[in-house]
Amino acid sequence: MSPFPFLLSPLDLGPFTVPNRALMGSMHTGLEEADGGMERLAAFYRERVEGGVGLIVTGGFSPNDVGGIFGHAATLNSDADADRHRVITNAVHDAGGRILAQLLHAGRYSYHDQSVAPSAIRSPINSQTPRELSEIEIEE
Repeated sequence: MSPFPFLLSPLDLGPFTVPNRALMGSMHTGLEEADGGMERLAAFYRERVEGGVGLIVTGGFSPNDVGGIFGHAATLNSDADADRHRVITNAVHDAGGRILAQLLHAGRYSYHDQSVAPSAIRSPINSQTPRELSEIEIEE
């Protein structure tokens, strides 16, 4: 008997089913910001599904420009961004898998001069102090 009897069985999550419980964890490939990167990521993720992964978690996409890990980091905060991402979603779904976009606001761990965070406390791995967000900006 297999020590993991449910690993390859579907997982019903209500509105959708994941084909199995094999998950590919998040990794930032650097393609997110590259020319033609969305198409290359689509092919990369599709290949993982074809190899047996049921659910993929993408590398981090910032919810706004100041939340990126570095200046000009990939965002997912507009209809135009969502349209660019559809090539990835479609490739994964067409191969029978599911995908989860990771939204990542880097806060005090960002490496650009516009970094913001809930408080103006510098990260131990960063040389700059972020600007403290106002309550309105936190809500945004």
